[in-house]
Amino acid sequence: MRASFSSFDQYSIAEVEISEMEVNGSGGVAAPILSVPLRLSAEHGYMAVQDGLEIVSLRGEIFANTGLNLVSELIHIGFIMPQSCRGYKNQHYYLRFPMNSICIATLEQIRAGGDLKFRLDAHLVVNKLRALNQQVPNKPTINTVWGYVQPHKLSLQAELTIPREAWTSRVLNGVGYGQIHIIELPAVPLSACASLGNAFKALQQAQELHKIGLYGEAVGKCRVALEQFFEHEERTGDDNKTRRVPILAKSWEEKLGKITYDWLNNSLSALKSAANKSHHSPNSHYDQFSSQMIIAITITLVAYAARTGKTEE
Repeated sequence: MRASFSSFDQYSIAEVEISEMEVNGSGGVAAPILSVPLRLSAEHGYMAVQDGLEIVSLRGEIFANTGLNLVSELIHIGFIMPQSCRGYKNQHYYLRFPMNSICIATLEQIRAGGDLKFRLDAHLVVNKLRALNQQVPNKPTINTVWGYVQPHKLSLQAELTIPREAWTSRVLNGVGYGQIHIIELPAVPLSACASLGNAFKALQQAQELHKIGLYGEAVGKCRVALEQFFEHEERTGDDNKTRRVPILAKSWEEKLGKITYDWLNNSLSALKSAANKSHHSPNSHYDQFSSQMIIAITITLVAYAARTGKTEE
């Protein structure tokens, strides 16, 4: 999209082109940064022959409807443009917005699984200059002594829509948000579950579904990830009816001992029960936090199983 800055001495002299599909994330979980690319162009307008412009600096601010406000790092430009210059055309810059995990989570809540919309304000500082000596013909920037006349702060506002595909693939991966890590166990990455085949694939799918906002489907994949741990046992209830009840495979009792086996069986059964809702009802049962929590706990338990020993196929 294109947007123009406010006027300079009654003339519009600067505009930007913003590519919403080319936003980037970088810095990982330790120092996440959102980068918004733009191309800046400026012209001299109708200045007198002895006048010039200095394009000094550029800065941006992001405003979201939750009150979130992000401020970019200052871009120093320092380009002097005399009246005879043809202009400052399509200069490529990145507005870099430092963030933290709370900012990212807030933007994710605003996005709610779809495109991300926010307002971008940009501020361009331009100084008006005047030549204090005779300019060299055809070489106006050489040996010209410029005097400072007046500063101008040009502003623009643009409503940006970042497509879901660009946000999830280019931003979330770069800031580490697409990778769910378990902390204080110590950290167990998803790849620790790779030896468990089907569980690993299902958790990869859960992670991708979570990133695009399909939280119920993501939790449902956690149920799939747990299937290979279970076998069925005939049990008679208080109503004297016999039912086939899923339990953690008995082979795990030999590996873990009864106390640990009972703990893991209860934990996995509770997760499986929570994830069943997504398989048996079309309604939405889970928000972003619930989905992330269940995926995190499932990864932890599956990773624990992977470290303990391989499951029975």
